[in-house]
Amino acid sequence: MATQTYSKNLEVFSKVIATLATDAASNVQGVELPDLKRSHSAVTVTFLPNDKVALEIVVNIEMGRSVPQTVAELQGIVKAQIEGATKYKVHAVNVHVKNVMVNQ
Repeated sequence: MATQTYSKNLEVFSKVIATLATDAASNVQGVELPDLKRSHSAVTVTFLPNDKVALEIVVNIEMGRSVPQTVAELQGIVKAQIEGATKYKVHAVNVHVKNVMVNQ
């Protein structure tokens, strides 16, 4: 029973952290999650020992933006958002750029 409760808690925390990361990504200019209908699938959360988490985020970046600069900004905002709202410390925010968006 305790294992089920622990597993359910991690599932809830995972969804909360994914939502925080999604919200943070929406605050970075030039960044968009690949599928807004299923935005949580763009964020994967892995729990590590000592209340740490690692995230994988898949994004699209607007053409003309500096990819390294935009990714660094996203990483900083995601880290601050999660650490400010939860007990977890962010070990890593790995950003995968799926596409470059061309505005027409």
